[in-house]
Amino acid sequence: MDTVDFEELAGRLEGVSRAVLHIAAALEIKGLIDGPQLSQAWRSALPLPGFEVAGRTLQELALALDGARSQRQALGA
Repeated sequence: MDTVDFEELAGRLEGVSRAVLHIAAALEIKGLIDGPQLSQAWRSALPLPGFEVAGRTLQELALALDGARSQRQALGA
């Protein structure tokens, strides 16, 4: 895999991650999902051997979703 391929893959993964966060936040705002419960589920996902990066990514997504919630609450939204 060369640099261009890596950058393409990284960009696509970042885009999908951001889309998931936006969808989760929108559903949480509408009261259709329990955002804190989703964050906790992401945090408690068991890392599978060979998929440690996926586990770290879920931790980062949980942190981002919680951060967005905190920011909304601070803004009174």
